[in-house]
Order: sequence, then structure tokens, then C-alpha cells
Amino acid sequence: MITAGTDTTAITIEWAMAELIKNPRVQQKAQEELDRVIGFERVMTDSDFSNLPYLQYVAKEGLRLHPPTPLMLPHRANANVKIGGYDIPKGSNVHVNVWAIARDPKV
Repeated sequence: MITAGTDTTAITIEWAMAELIKNPRVQQKAQEELDRVIGFERVMTDSDFSNLPYLQYVAKEGLRLHPPTPLMLPHRANANVKIGGYDIPKGSNVHVNVWAIARDPKV
């Protein structure tokens, strides 16, 4: 379990870094915000994050593009339901594809 928890975190950070490398304008803007808010004389702390809105957007976008768990845990329908035009019989397992939802331009 420890490996699974750290591995998903490491892979998510790795993907976020890859996105920043592909988007130098975004990387530069995030760096400018860090330099302005944190400066060069100290290390960022958890409490600083709320004062870094652009960095928050970058982090959320990284999670949107590369979610640590692309499929949510399965859910079981406890009644007959219709979802998105599909009939889901009671007792069916339903998997939510977070990766696909996050990349759907209609959402």
C-alpha cells in the first residue's frame, strides 16, 4: 500500500513536470508568481499555497490531465436507473472514467 500511494503521487508529479516542460510560458508565469510571493530568501511552506492562485491552477490542471486514479472505485446500482441514455440494471457495477470526463470538451 505504501508503494501504491507514493508511486501514484510520484507519477502524477512527473506528468505535471512534463506538462510544464511542454508549456514554457506556463512554467515562466508560475515561476514569476513564486518569485513575487515567496521571493528568494526563504522556502515555500504549506500556508503559502493559498497565496499562489496561478500555481493552484497549474496543479489542478495537472491533476485534470493526468489523474492519479483514472478510474474511480466501482459503484453498484441499487436500483434500475438511466444514465446518459443507458439503462443500468439494479446490481450492475458502474465504473466512472475520470480520465475521459476530464478530457471531454463538453464538460
